[in-house]
Amino acid sequence: MHASDTVKGPIKSAPAALRLAGLLLCLLLAACQSVPPTSGPTLCARLDESVRVLASPQSSARQRAQAGADYRALAADHLPELLQDAARPDPLGGLLRQDQPGVYAPAGFADIAPVGRPRVTQPGLHRAGLGLPSIGRVFPGGANAPSAGYQVPVTLLALPTGTAPGSCGAALVDPERVSRVPGKHGAVPVAMDLEAPLDATRAIGLRRGEGLTNLLRSDRFRGRPRIVFLQPFDPDKTPVVLIHGLMSTPRMWAPLVKPLLADPRIRARFQFWFFYYPTSQPVPLSALQLREALDDTTRTHGPHRPLVLIGHSMGGILARAQVSRIDLAQAKTISPQLASFPADNPVRRALVFAPRTDVSRAVFMFTPHRGSALAVTSLGAWGIRLIRFPEWLLSEFAHYAHLVPDTIAGRLPTSIHGLSPQSRFLRLLDQTRPKVPSHSIIGDRGRGPLATSSDGVVPYRSAHLEFAESEVIVPTGHSGFAHPLAVAELRRILRAQAAATPHPPTREVTTP
Repeated sequence: MHASDTVKGPIKSAPAALRLAGLLLCLLLAACQSVPPTSGPTLCARLDESVRVLASPQSSARQRAQAGADYRALAADHLPELLQDAARPDPLGGLLRQDQPGVYAPAGFADIAPVGRPRVTQPGLHRAGLGLPSIGRVFPGGANAPSAGYQVPVTLLALPTGTAPGSCGAALVDPERVSRVPGKHGAVPVAMDLEAPLDATRAIGLRRGEGLTNLLRSDRFRGRPRIVFLQPFDPDKTPVVLIHGLMSTPRMWAPLVKPLLADPRIRARFQFWFFYYPTSQPVPLSALQLREALDDTTRTHGPHRPLVLIGHSMGGILARAQVSRIDLAQAKTISPQLASFPADNPVRRALVFAPRTDVSRAVFMFTPHRGSALAVTSLGAWGIRLIRFPEWLLSEFAHYAHLVPDTIAGRLPTSIHGLSPQSRFLRLLDQTRPKVPSHSIIGDRGRGPLATSSDGVVPYRSAHLEFAESEVIVPTGHSGFAHPLAVAELRRILRAQAAATPHPPTREVTTP
């Protein structure tokens, strides 16, 4: 018998108020019948069936895939109440505790969004198994967080607990720390999706075209140049600082960061930082801003492991300035009046510097250490005419414009001027030798002998360094920094750095 059968007759003969009450009762009963239970034996039984299939050695790959999909759909439908369960001090009926590493309290996130259809483009960032992979957003996250907050990979686990018939428990975990969970059907791997949070983060997801805007209209650049973290700061991991080049943004690093993070040893030992800056400014000024941004960041977060700097193109020049020394006597060769400036003058600080003591290694990718002829072509001249500087830069340097290296007709030089083979700053920097181990990754389009080759922008003779500990030639153009050979070389360098650096053991949660 249906609810409508029990109220149909009385509604016809009752007064209007009674008829209205009967109609509301009818709708309520119908709604109650159409919505599945949100907790209790039915939910637990359905979860348990999926867990049984996932844990069984006899299950086929197709059966496991279907069970995993059913489990994720069920957990997503009941997400609010499962997150309430996950907030308890002993989630999963005591299998995990909130004070264990890798177990999260849902209240620590601004929101938690399930991953709908996993997008698998990078092997190594995914693991099939039990749970609902999700993205936990931490907002705002601090001065070094991406503009939309951190996007943290989490997995929601929901299991029958066995504490009472039909009872379930839930936990929110870091899938890298909690890799397996036990159960009455046997231990099951925990599902992991590290790619979805990378795709969601604004640290490497800035708008397309923003690099060109930041070159031509740096007066529209929001805020000051800064260090942006990909993930929340971890004092046990070595920071890898990625420095983009001309007409670019941190967005460019996405196809390189993903395959590096797919290596579990690199994931466990390194964290990625990005330097974000407008690329039109004089090169020495951008190098100074990188130095200041690193100082601010390390001051904020306290002790950290020695930095690894990786710069692409002009970003490699900025990286080299962090590990080199130019003293006052050398700087006076390009600005004779520099000695009369006070020590805190920005021009003097941009040209006179010492190597950082917190850097352990530097990697120069497709870097024009001796400039690029494209900077003096008609295309370069066209770009120079279009560049507009912000007012703070013009006012701060107005009295010193004629003393800045490579000034033309009293106008501040652009980064394009600074990448010319005639740049006095580049020539002076090229006379220095970095104080840390250095590596070169150089592009070669294969149009002639190596000595006269080029990546289309930077010739080999400009990118080559005699003192580099290693040099890898990649058969690609200037934008091929994510070429598999380049990634493989970076992976080798980072693994060597990890092997040479003492590190606490990885802390993985083990369940009873």
